[in-house]
Amino acid sequence: MGRKVLVAGTFDILHPGHARMLQHAKKLAGPDGELVVVVARDANVRVFKGREPILPEEERVFMVSCLKPVDRAILGDPEDPLATVERESPDIVALGYDQWPDEDWIRGELKKRGLDCEVVRLPKFGSPHDSTTDIVRRIVEVFCEGAPS
Repeated sequence: MGRKVLVAGTFDILHPGHARMLQHAKKLAGPDGELVVVVARDANVRVFKGREPILPEEERVFMVSCLKPVDRAILGDPEDPLATVERESPDIVALGYDQWPDEDWIRGELKKRGLDCEVVRLPKFGSPHDSTTDIVRRIVEVFCEGAPS
């Protein structure tokens, strides 16, 4: 029997780290499970990352929805990021290796809302292209003469 796995992120520039994370999360769901990906709202990118998103939220959710492991891609709640988790009621919440929330904090917050789901931290998969920051740095190196490396 499959499980519903929920992952969330900005997914501003899709890269191999995203693909590996989503493949791993889909395996957690099992053959009959569902992988739901919550894409951050533009306003939340500004708050949590302190910058403007590179692509608008509608384009980011579209791109994620096109990826093979993804069963559904949805936009997060604009007011309360955990409200989407509450609404989806997953069996597992899978956090990326570099995402800010602490697993125990999320468990506690979800328990307050009546959810008792497993919370796991996914590993870093070892590629030098596992983060948007690394990709942007490489773009600057390649396309901007004299840019620091």
